Amino acid sequence: MGPTGTKVTNNRRVASLAVAGLAAAAAAFLLCGCSSDSAFPAVHDMPAARTETKLTPDQIKQATDDLISQRDKTEANAQPATTGSIPPKKSAASAQPAAQQSSSSINAYAKQ
Repeated sequence: MGPTGTKVTNNRRVASLAVAGLAAAAAAFLLCGCSSDSAFPAVHDMPAARTETKLTPDQIKQATDDLISQRDKTEANAQPATTGSIPPKKSAASAQPAAQQSSSSINAYAKQ
């Protein structure tokens, strides 16, 4: 054999060591995903039983009625939205020139 036979054997040895190293690295990478202290629960872990009791039908009706009455109060207090092409009426503040308006609103803000 000559010098080329030794080179081929060394290349095969290096290649087999590289493959073995890659296999070991891949195995380590796959095993690190199996750690037991992960942030997610295991597939079959069930939460603890609830300590609170369910609402009775009367409690559900009372809560629903309270929510409906609160919604109706909020809607009654809300300002009506303007729709269509009719412009809203001008208030006294909007009748002032823009320069006076901005300075008076800044002064009002500064006084707070």
